[in-house]
Amino acid sequence: MCGIFGFVSPRAVSTGSVLASLSTIAHRGPDGTGVAVFADPAAHPVIYGSDDPSIVGASSVEWRPMPDRLDGEAAIVLGHQRLAIVELSVLGHQPMASEDRSTWIIFNGEIYNHVELREELIALGHSFRGHSDTEVILAAYREWGTDCLQRFNGMWAFALIDQRKQMLFLARDRFGVKPLYLWKDHGAVHFGSEIKAFLPHPRFSVRPDREHVRSYLRDGPSEWLDTTIYQDIVRLRAGGMIYAPLSADIDLLGDQQRWWQLETDSSKEPYDRARAEALVEEYAGLLEDSVRIRLRADVPIGSALSGGLDSSSVVYLAARALVETPDAPRQHSFSSVYRTPGTEACDESAYIREVAQLCGVTMNTIEPDPDEVPEQHARMIWHMDTPPESTCMSGWHTFKLVQQTGIKVTLDGQGADEQLGGYLFYLPHRLAGVSLPEAAREFAGIAEVHPRRLAAGSLGISLLQRSRLPAILPGLADRHRKYARSLSVGMNRHLLMDAQTSLANLIHYADRTSMAFGVESRMPFLDVRLASFLARVPEAYKIHRGWTKFIARRAFDGKLPDSVIWRKDKLGWPIPEKQWAEGPLRAWFDRPRSQIRRFADWGVGDEYATNLNAASMGLRVRALNLAAWADTFADGGWKSQI
Repeated sequence: MCGIFGFVSPRAVSTGSVLASLSTIAHRGPDGTGVAVFADPAAHPVIYGSDDPSIVGASSVEWRPMPDRLDGEAAIVLGHQRLAIVELSVLGHQPMASEDRSTWIIFNGEIYNHVELREELIALGHSFRGHSDTEVILAAYREWGTDCLQRFNGMWAFALIDQRKQMLFLARDRFGVKPLYLWKDHGAVHFGSEIKAFLPHPRFSVRPDREHVRSYLRDGPSEWLDTTIYQDIVRLRAGGMIYAPLSADIDLLGDQQRWWQLETDSSKEPYDRARAEALVEEYAGLLEDSVRIRLRADVPIGSALSGGLDSSSVVYLAARALVETPDAPRQHSFSSVYRTPGTEACDESAYIREVAQLCGVTMNTIEPDPDEVPEQHARMIWHMDTPPESTCMSGWHTFKLVQQTGIKVTLDGQGADEQLGGYLFYLPHRLAGVSLPEAAREFAGIAEVHPRRLAAGSLGISLLQRSRLPAILPGLADRHRKYARSLSVGMNRHLLMDAQTSLANLIHYADRTSMAFGVESRMPFLDVRLASFLARVPEAYKIHRGWTKFIARRAFDGKLPDSVIWRKDKLGWPIPEKQWAEGPLRAWFDRPRSQIRRFADWGVGDEYATNLNAASMGLRVRALNLAAWADTFADGGWKSQI
């Protein structure tokens, strides 16, 4: 896990801001800095290392001590901030070259199946100096070209320069766990792990995209889109790549290719008990192996534990795997809790404690102090680059706690709900897409498991869709009409859409809050084998008789406490924002009222002012985040951060 930054230009351009750009993402890789400077695309680069004396003189390449400033011009620059997780020696330092020094790479992420790939590549005649996964990527590209991506199981964003073919290869993992942003200036393509890496460039300016601002205030963030809240900044999309000649005038959107697309099962297969048990067994085996390979590291590993089924499953499997590993340290779990009177509704301490004790892990907890929240929130916004949906204080403090223990890697539960139907709002989708007799049986289960209001609402929404009233009655509330129409695609199709859209927001938060503290967050539920399997599982086995994530519950029945397995509520790292806004942080939450003039300059002031007095908590938090983002980025507050 690291931070990357660089550029490719059709003509030599100034390198004067490169080290400043790397400094903005140093938190992603505090263990070392490396820079490769290419005078022209065909020349051998000059390689600069950090102030670690063991790096200078490493035998793989000729390292030079890092200067205080890079002066001069170059056609290509590759910069890297290292978080040392696998191959802690200088043999894992980047930028890294292939054996013949014709291919160079900067890489952020982990290839979890690098052990198996290395063995396959050795059998094909490749040799390796160390045991890093970065070296495996270089050999895999040499052997299979861009098709190497299909063989990787992991999370990544990388930039690769192939001097033999004179090609640039940018790629991002299937779900976009690792970010990569692009900015073009006078033909030069700049790329970086975070948008803030472009800030030091003398020709870069922060210009808010008005449509994104309006969309954010109305509906929340959209981290899955190609474009961003910054004009001129685009994302390399999840499961996307650019493979283009170094001399090309690269179109940041038009030259992107999608190299992976998840397919889903759209059948209405009815529930069958024997089939369910087979799926439960396969699911358990895939998740277990996903956790196993994500324990590969040369540093200690912990787990983020919310008290829900997903993170508890990961903690259970990791603890069992570590018991079988000689000399493995005891696992640590990390959690944000809320024990202060008035915030107990957001507290999952009881579940966390029960799981930690059962699994024999060392439990670490932290409770955010409201007095410190404004300051921590400002830091969080700086690291996010874009305004999030919530204050993110639970995740932020969890990784702050991880850093305090010295652990560099955590396993986390992101991605399970969007693949297994874990949210309660999926219940109407389950009812809408099946026959009436099957819907009646499912409704009976929902009514038995959940409160009457939720069951009745699920039935009403599904009946609304079946009646075709959304298409017939133009007066029906627009949001209800849109939601009812979304039911018509089927539950599995809706899960697929959420896995490709709203999940990106949660992944973004996890990446930024973890990397802010130099911690690598690994997500076993996004293993390509598990994701492909779950996409093929018919919806009857994901929600059954009112129970969401049914096969996941069955897989750990008798292994984890019943209080966790058969929980009926769904919290998901809650934050007591309402209690803070009505209590100790009232003035802070009301601060965006003074920002209406600024928002008006972006074309959203009237809309915001109209809704402010009766604003939902969601709108109030989004306005707070947008105001903080404007202070930090749009108004130049970032200059004091560098």
